[in-house]
Amino acid sequence: MVSKPLHPNQHAYQAGKSVETALHQLMVRVEKALDQQELALGVFLNIEGAFNSTSYDSMCVALARHGVNRTIVRWVKATLEGRRATAMLGNLSRSVAVSRGCLQGGVLSPLLWCLVVDELLMRLSGGGVYAQGYADDICLLAVGKFPNTVSGLIQWALGTVEAWCVELRLSVNPDKTGLVAFTRKRKLPGFFEPRLFGRVLQRSMSVKYLGVILDSRLTWKEHVDAKVRKAHNSLWACRRACGGAWGLGPRVVH
Repeated sequence: MVSKPLHPNQHAYQAGKSVETALHQLMVRVEKALDQQELALGVFLNIEGAFNSTSYDSMCVALARHGVNRTIVRWVKATLEGRRATAMLGNLSRSVAVSRGCLQGGVLSPLLWCLVVDELLMRLSGGGVYAQGYADDICLLAVGKFPNTVSGLIQWALGTVEAWCVELRLSVNPDKTGLVAFTRKRKLPGFFEPRLFGRVLQRSMSVKYLGVILDSRLTWKEHVDAKVRKAHNSLWACRRACGGAWGLGPRVVH
């Protein structure tokens, strides 16, 4: 692991990295593209059931790829394969062996997934597309002056994601995949919506990524409005919990 660290664009479960670093790295590139009057096409996708559907073999291969001792790899595999899931209803119970996935809440589970998805980030590197990950959230960004070229780069990246998912028997839902063209131009001649697993991705004006709403012009208005609505609802929820002569005391309310 020391000689073969995780991809630098993986921001989850590591010291010194967080949601803030992931958003910063992405926004630096988008803002630079807007300043240079270029198009930044972003795709935001989520690997479905990442922690529950990843195979044991893919985890062990990822461990070996990063130089983990073979004995430790065998120990990890034995720990994963030895699990059983039990469901109980009244006096009835059913127990089955778990054949895929990481331990729920396990200390090692985040690292195992990061090692698995690291291969995808490596494949996407050097192809003209910026790719970054945060756990099972993957962001793809292509920047350029010509919309058809940028769309083509994103299509190549999505094809790479498809091939990787097929190999590992994982999936991405196209309906839950966000496609946003960050630009201040009104028209994009030659632009075409890329496809993912045979489905055309519909371009939207905004997307929610790591808890932040990103609009196509980076005005932040939609995100601020959402936060104001949430604060307003919380304020009125507190207001309904007390009155002049009843409810919570001033100290508790404060």
